[in-house]
Amino acid sequence: MHDALFNERLARFAPVLTRRREGMDTVMPLRRLLEGNVLEGVLKRFSEHHGPSERRALATQWSKHYLSQLIIPVTVIELCRDVHLPTNLDEMGVILAEDGTPERFVLPHEGTISLDNGCARFCPLIARHLTPLIDTLARRVHFSPRVLWSNAAVYFEFAVNELDRQGLASPFEINGARAMMALRQLPDRQRNPFYRPVDYIDVADDDGATEPWRCRRVCCLRYLDDALGLCGNCPRLKTTRADDQPAQA
Repeated sequence: MHDALFNERLARFAPVLTRRREGMDTVMPLRRLLEGNVLEGVLKRFSEHHGPSERRALATQWSKHYLSQLIIPVTVIELCRDVHLPTNLDEMGVILAEDGTPERFVLPHEGTISLDNGCARFCPLIARHLTPLIDTLARRVHFSPRVLWSNAAVYFEFAVNELDRQGLASPFEINGARAMMALRQLPDRQRNPFYRPVDYIDVADDDGATEPWRCRRVCCLRYLDDALGLCGNCPRLKTTRADDQPAQA
């Protein structure tokens, strides 16, 4: 869907969203993925292929695949084409790869024209898809849903920035998405899980010039598995990176 929008760092997300067609026999209703035995089987497949053995590290790493495959193409299409995609978890299906990660998300149709912006555009995705997914996974693995929400928000922020850098979405759409990330609360007065997911901290490179370092505000917990360690955006690196900052006048 809309392959022409997916270039450079977005290119690998082009084929992820597809419309339901006849003959798609391997499509699983997404609601079924949240069933306990099904979700456990998917996490086991992911562990067998990628190795994390610590439960929380396993869950967060699997969630990164799921959330990036969902949120990045949805954000690209909605902001560039002024459409509202049918992202309700109960309307969608998924085709899983051998390792248990989503290979395709299957939509019932290609969306409807919408001039919504910011919260009005993305609150349905948050409420009707991400919330049941994240709540279920967090309960299953016994860790804070804030970790998974941070994973989701980081991919949303990446997609918005990349669309801006490539000039693919209008300033109206980009500003609306960024305004949503600046709100502590959503219009229904619930906590905004996409609020300010990252900080940009000036650090010095090898030549002494400053460059912004993209730092998550909430750790993803992958470090709990010794084989994975810290990611390059981990807030636990703040002390180390701070040592590289230029002296302030």
